[in-house]
Amino acid sequence: MFDMFHKTVTAGGLLHVLAALLALWLGINLLHAGWVGARRLLWGRRVRREKGGLLEGARSYSIGKGPVAVLFIHGFADTPHLWRRVATRLAATGSFTCRAMRLPGSGEPADTARLQSLRRWRASVADELTKLRAGHETVWIAGHSMGGALALDAAIRMPDMVDGVVVFAPLIEVSRRRSPLLPPAVWFAVARVALCLSPTFESPFSDTGVAFDDPGFTYQRDRFIPFAVYRGLFRLVRELRRKAPAVFCPLFAVGAENDAVVDTGAALRWLEGCGGIKEAHVLPDIGHVIPLENGWQRFTDEMAAFIRRNAP
Repeated sequence: MFDMFHKTVTAGGLLHVLAALLALWLGINLLHAGWVGARRLLWGRRVRREKGGLLEGARSYSIGKGPVAVLFIHGFADTPHLWRRVATRLAATGSFTCRAMRLPGSGEPADTARLQSLRRWRASVADELTKLRAGHETVWIAGHSMGGALALDAAIRMPDMVDGVVVFAPLIEVSRRRSPLLPPAVWFAVARVALCLSPTFESPFSDTGVAFDDPGFTYQRDRFIPFAVYRGLFRLVRELRRKAPAVFCPLFAVGAENDAVVDTGAALRWLEGCGGIKEAHVLPDIGHVIPLENGWQRFTDEMAAFIRRNAP
């Protein structure tokens, strides 16, 4: 009789503990969702959006009518405006048609931003390449950070569509400088379980892009990032591993030695495994967002010279 009573009390206690843990988990999810939702609402009141709901200046655009087309892809939480100065400088040479695309979901309101995925990004990149191919014999693809990873991904999946690749601080691995205890992918997995009912996170980066050499060059970035973006980002990183030998086209790269966002060392090792002609520059005095850094003119001119030397 005593054993039966003891087992009943023990089982009841365990159920109470499980119920308390479930309530705690649910409460944390609801608090996080409410906090982020309130902050997003306040942020949304001060940012300017265009008629269709896009952040102001976030639309795709084309500059130049040169024989060589270059498709530019922005990175995490960014918009095509990042490339405005680089694309304008390239187009002014008369040799390039520059197309800066917007990744689906970027700069959009919350209800559509949540629909982002690696599949949609890839489909959009493929569509842009197809359109450029229709009017140009030579098409290169350039990307920054996550956009650099997507550019390399496109060169692997569609080698006949891409004649060469340019990457700035490519996201091959996320840097551990901001997560010293566990790898970023592990933190993402933990957050995915712990906060699975909370669909949005607040970005740790500034929501305003500002050029270091020109404070007048500014634009709006996304501040609140759907979980779907992180999911697509880490899936892209996983799928690129060990695929460097599949890149055979010419490759131009610029990295930041002390990048706190991407792992520059991992990127260099990955790029070294590519099979085509390569030119890589790693500089000590620049930050992660290379198109906004001092010296962007030199990077642009060196990129243009590399493309000219290696264009079919």
